[in-house]
Amino acid sequence: MGAMRNTRQKQMVYEALTRLDHPTATQVYECVHAEHPTVSRGTVFRVLGGFAEGGQVRRVTIFGSDTRYDHTLAPHAHGRCRVCGRVCDVFLPDFDAIAAGAESDGFCVESCEVEFGGVCAACKREQMRENAKEE
Repeated sequence: MGAMRNTRQKQMVYEALTRLDHPTATQVYECVHAEHPTVSRGTVFRVLGGFAEGGQVRRVTIFGSDTRYDHTLAPHAHGRCRVCGRVCDVFLPDFDAIAAGAESDGFCVESCEVEFGGVCAACKREQMRENAKEE
């Protein structure tokens, strides 16, 4: 019975993670707890930690934010919107060649975290609407 429950909890946490956009552990907990009030904060945090340790998700450190979790495992960078704070995936050509396997002065790159600052698509559209109103 315990293994079945554990598997179900893992499934609930992973489903919440995939519905949210680069959430913090607290955001995942709040999503799971809203639908399944018996699941504890500790369980959600433990499951997320296990996913990260097992390579099913990535821990992402964004400047000025709590650790976030990303279910996209393909090599990519992240963008943080300076207006709303949203974190999004940024896919660049040849990024995977830079992210892993590159070598410099004998140092072999195994992983990297890249964060770009800018404006997300939604905020850019809003800025364009505001500019159009002013004209």
